[in-house]
Amino acid sequence: MIATIGFDERHVLPSLRLMPYDRLVLVGGRDSFRSAGFRRLRLLEPELQVVRVDAFDLGDCLESIEDSIRQARAMGPVRISATGGTKILTMAALLAAFHEGVEAWYCDPDPVRLPVLRGITLAKAFLPAEQAIMQNLRGRTPLDRFLALVISRGFARRTVLGATRSLVAKGLVEQVIEAGHTFLRPTPRFGLLRDHFLEDPGKA
Repeated sequence: MIATIGFDERHVLPSLRLMPYDRLVLVGGRDSFRSAGFRRLRLLEPELQVVRVDAFDLGDCLESIEDSIRQARAMGPVRISATGGTKILTMAALLAAFHEGVEAWYCDPDPVRLPVLRGITLAKAFLPAEQAIMQNLRGRTPLDRFLALVISRGFARRTVLGATRSLVAKGLVEQVIEAGHTFLRPTPRFGLLRDHFLEDPGKA
């Protein structure tokens, strides 16, 4: 189980009492792990693991929690308790659960499964042409050259243009005009999601 933590262990304890788990990973800010609440949890679970994040930086929290999920998944099923910590940390835990397709719970005090779809990853919420753009856009690229690349993957030009406009509207891609030429470039938000669109190494 991966649980978010603030300064009060009482937000974590219901999860430990009510949900089965083999290993406990706590995610929180630096100050959380200096608190009396954390020391009391350490007495209960001496083998727990700690993941330190900037609890006010959504990108850092999201990346760290997703990395923790991937590592834990190699050992068995994963669930998240998003009950403790800052609102930003909680939001990141829920986003990570959605991106990675794992269960997320809120336990205060009764366990409530949050509306995260198990087994549905972020990439599946995007159309195939959008996924192809996310997989292939690496930096500032001339629009015509990039369209040709994606079209060569089997998509119609109209479909690729529509997917590009959709990603611009989602804030993931920008279209800029320089010296009369149009370029595409990824936004910072694109960088947060890129790993979810990597192609399966087993595919040709």
